[in-house]
Amino acid sequence: MSTEKNQASENIYYSPPLQKLVDEHALIKKMVALIPAIIDSLDVESEKEMQMVSGVVDFINAYADKFHHAKEEFILFKFVGEDLDITREMYAGHENARYHVRCLVAALHKKDEDEIAEHLRGYHEILTEHIQREDEVLYPWMDRKISVEDSKYLYARFKAADKQFEDIPEKYIKIVDELEEKLRL
Repeated sequence: MSTEKNQASENIYYSPPLQKLVDEHALIKKMVALIPAIIDSLDVESEKEMQMVSGVVDFINAYADKFHHAKEEFILFKFVGEDLDITREMYAGHENARYHVRCLVAALHKKDEDEIAEHLRGYHEILTEHIQREDEVLYPWMDRKISVEDSKYLYARFKAADKQFEDIPEKYIKIVDELEEKLRL
């Protein structure tokens, strides 16, 4: 059944601004898919392993949150209505993910392997479901609600927001690719 859902999401047509967000989700999903392997190889006594987890935190904070979620929260959700149940649910997903990241950072400082694994797992679970819901429910629903002019406006706002981040996408594409190679996935 999960394959059917994945195939269904691949057949959804998105307007340019929402396609941009879906494309950004692709890199986030690649990183999230690495988390189980990171947990399996976790060793708090290994500086290399701790740097790998710190790299995941950096990716989450810089790419997933500041680069991607900021566009959703400060542009898209405000545009379609922050008070809607579905947008509030998406905000809550972002906040739950941030909670796990804060706890993950604290666990890294303590070198608590169990807590690191717990919060990596929590982030993995939340983001996996959250992205699927955005790609398959929220974005198609929004696309039915916005006009062509709205779509152009949102796309221009997203492009303007991206300019603040210069080479962030390229940097994190490289980091995720290197991490995949390290983990041989």
